[in-house]
Amino acid sequence: MATDPVIAAAALAYVMETAPVLALQLDADRRVVSANAQAMRVLGPDAVGRTLAELVVDFTRVPDGGSDGVQLLALKTAAGVPESFQFRCFALPAGTLALGSLDFPEQAHLRHAVLGLNRELNDLTRQLHLANAELRELNQLKNQFLGMAAHDLRKPLGVIMTYLEFVLDEAGAQLTAQHREFLRTGLAAATGMKRLIDNFLDVAIIESGKLRLDLALASVPEILAGAVPIVRLVAEKKKVTLLVDAASDARRLRVDASKLQQVLLNLVGNAVEHSVAGQRVWLSARWDDTQLVFAVRDEGSGIAPEDQARLFSAFARAGTRKTAGERSVGLGLTIARLVVEAHGGRLWVESEPGHGATFFAALPIQPSTQGAPHP
Repeated sequence: MATDPVIAAAALAYVMETAPVLALQLDADRRVVSANAQAMRVLGPDAVGRTLAELVVDFTRVPDGGSDGVQLLALKTAAGVPESFQFRCFALPAGTLALGSLDFPEQAHLRHAVLGLNRELNDLTRQLHLANAELRELNQLKNQFLGMAAHDLRKPLGVIMTYLEFVLDEAGAQLTAQHREFLRTGLAAATGMKRLIDNFLDVAIIESGKLRLDLALASVPEILAGAVPIVRLVAEKKKVTLLVDAASDARRLRVDASKLQQVLLNLVGNAVEHSVAGQRVWLSARWDDTQLVFAVRDEGSGIAPEDQARLFSAFARAGTRKTAGERSVGLGLTIARLVVEAHGGRLWVESEPGHGATFFAALPIQPSTQGAPHP
């Protein structure tokens, strides 16, 4: 039966412009010479000019124009997700016409597989939430234990230190040199233990979310005044030169000055402990448009890159040893990081092995809290 030319033209227009099928005209080399609108949408505008083999994801054979059967092909789509199409090929005088429709059974199988994976992901997510809740509870119990233990240990240890100091001050002249040395050793050990207990208590308070910042306007000289004299004594004891580069500045920042002094004491103290006699440690402070940055630099042995990544984690210690054998459990930098972050700032280190290390503490400037305008 002859096809009405009008019907044929309408059918061709429908296939080329509207039909949800892929219509690809291939030349003798199976290169796409033309494609309908649906093929251009699915495969992308660069489909024309490419061979069918280039469009197939994992093919064993491509339509050859001589097959009357249906061939299932997975094509690379413009969206980046392969889609399976059932192709039927028709021979043309100068090539092949390949018509492809979606493989609906395959699509249903893929949707079923995706739904299964989504259910598994939801199950894993729920398990992860439960595990995180258990970890938070365990961490809270750990913080409570550390807080109670540190609090209960600090008082009797303070009594021991007080009596040791009293004996040294009041009866030191009546003791032998060896006995005085015994007392000084005991006092030094008790002092180190108290510092450790204080660190545990600080970590417990901060991690429990009970850290309260006593914010007030303070200038750089005011902040340094509470830290420099103490660390200068530590540096002088090791014959390390401490250089402070922070000119008098009228600008003020809303911070907890005592907490920042604790940070600087830790950073400078670490720098001194990793220095030897004759070396220098620099403490500087500079302002820019968005932040105040403290920097502590030393001339020590430096920190290896693999150590820098974990340096601010609790109980982490760098591979370098302190020059006088000072003991540490790796809490000081953790406390410093948590205090700086509580101010909305950032603490980091830059170092190369053999070339010292520089620690930076950056505190953001809040325009509404500045005590004086920038000059």
